[in-house]
Amino acid sequence: MPHRILVVDDDTDVRDLVCRMLEQDGYEAVPAKDGRQALERLSLLPPDLVITDVVMPDVDGFEVLLKLRHLAPGVETMVMSGGGRVAPDFYLETARRLGARAVLRKPFTKAEILAAVRDILGPGQGQQPPSQES
Repeated sequence: MPHRILVVDDDTDVRDLVCRMLEQDGYEAVPAKDGRQALERLSLLPPDLVITDVVMPDVDGFEVLLKLRHLAPGVETMVMSGGGRVAPDFYLETARRLGARAVLRKPFTKAEILAAVRDILGPGQGQQPPSQES
């Protein structure tokens, strides 16, 4: 059974692109258009990982991180940000302090996001782990 990843971003293009990249690598991607929908989906389809943007209307990525601690303490988190009212580095450092396992600055490459996901969850379904041969 593939690892389930909840992808939270209010930007449809980014959300769809991340979901496609994950699915092509053998993961099950579940999209959420904002933090509120993410928290609703969390109880219906518990993910192995939540990848969330920070700057979103209503429920932002920080609130998602904080609520995850109580609602699903075993779920890993990754935060992505392109900035907003302040530089993305501020958001990403704050996310680390709130417990995000990994952070990505937008724009990121497919290789960067997949490497971060594999580091947290291991390879996707059908993918082989890197060889340990010398």
